[in-house]
Amino acid sequence: HSYFLLVMYLDQEHHFRIEQVMAMLLTKLKDIAEANLQKKVVECVISVRLFFTDSERRSVLDAAKIACLNCLKLMNDSTAVALNYGIYKEDLPGCDENPNIVAVVDVGHSALQGSVCAFNKGTFKVSLNQSQTLM
Repeated sequence: HSYFLLVMYLDQEHHFRIEQVMAMLLTKLKDIAEANLQKKVVECVISVRLFFTDSERRSVLDAAKIACLNCLKLMNDSTAVALNYGIYKEDLPGCDENPNIVAVVDVGHSALQGSVCAFNKGTFKVSLNQSQTLM
């Protein structure tokens, strides 16, 4: 299935695939990043909702290609939050010790998602992912 958005612009009708609209957003984000970094951005990692289907994930990858971005990884957004936690948390137990168990919970406008992760210094493992749409 391909979904289209109908947009009126300068008194003309335009039809855009969802991938094209997302590519427009990614292109704008890429432009902002390049302006701030003063260098070309060609690679990215994109986080998506835990409940995205395989088809929706492929659409995100297609949007990245349209935006001339090489998407190195699609990552569940709760996993991205856990990665951020693990990078900046300084007092994690060593690899030979019991891990810290952390719950990552996201209460969004249309879904609740959560992950349970085990952290040791330099590594983490996601042991549970769960989501529930609220609509």
